[in-house]
Amino acid sequence: MFFRDLKMKPTTIDVTFVEARLPVRMGHRDASSVFGDPLNRQLAATAMGTLTKVRAHEAGPDDICGITLYLGLRDASRESLESVGGMLDYLHAPYGSSIRRSDGGEPVMFGVAEGLEISVDSALAPDGAGRRDFAKMCSDAMKGLAINRGWTRRADKTVFYFYGESVRSMQDRLADAFETNPILASARARRLA
Repeated sequence: MFFRDLKMKPTTIDVTFVEARLPVRMGHRDASSVFGDPLNRQLAATAMGTLTKVRAHEAGPDDICGITLYLGLRDASRESLESVGGMLDYLHAPYGSSIRRSDGGEPVMFGVAEGLEISVDSALAPDGAGRRDFAKMCSDAMKGLAINRGWTRRADKTVFYFYGESVRSMQDRLADAFETNPILASARARRLA
């Protein structure tokens, strides 16, 4: 059946603008695909609102030091903001993340992940294949404890970012890998602030 001259009825939905700030270091990863797109799908599935924009804050080229997610929510009550925070926690948002109405108000704090930065001489991870291999070795050592959020290059070092529930557990697992693998022996791991 074919309908001609259909006229769409204009609809408007009242939304309140909200900003979620995540102090996540990500390297080359795309903030939209890691946090924005999954959150937007969840907001649509729950009919809570929509993601309007993702803005990455860069310390340098391909060196993301934080992101802001701009949202339009149907309900911007504290309970609703806590629900969105819970959705971002599921995506491993780091400690110190917050969400608040764009026009001000008390922020809702959330976050479940601690960050770990692993740096290695760039000569040990000189190209894409080398970086993938290094990240995989670290991921395998921390199996089930951490998620890799990318890498960036600083001077003569390549820095990898991992997030998990406990930096101490990640460091303990990495210590064994650093001792047994000569490639990892020169790597250094430190907690992200």
